[in-house]
Amino acid sequence: MKEERDLELENIIGNLMIAQYQVDKLRSKLSEMIGGYLSASNKKTSTNIFKHNDKWYKISIRADEISADHPDISS
Repeated sequence: MKEERDLELENIIGNLMIAQYQVDKLRSKLSEMIGGYLSASNKKTSTNIFKHNDKWYKISIRADEISADHPDISS
């Protein structure tokens, strides 16, 4: 019995595996930076300002480390 390969499905699965790897690496790097392991300046805030259609936008992201039993974390 000859098996047929679904190249589109293989491509989707490959992309999913790559995306998961990238998410894991980014989570690890973010965790280290928030904890201060890699960051000498220990920056925990990122700000991006940009202009679109004659309007200015400012996006700020702040990351804080919290404990696993923090009330904001639902199981």
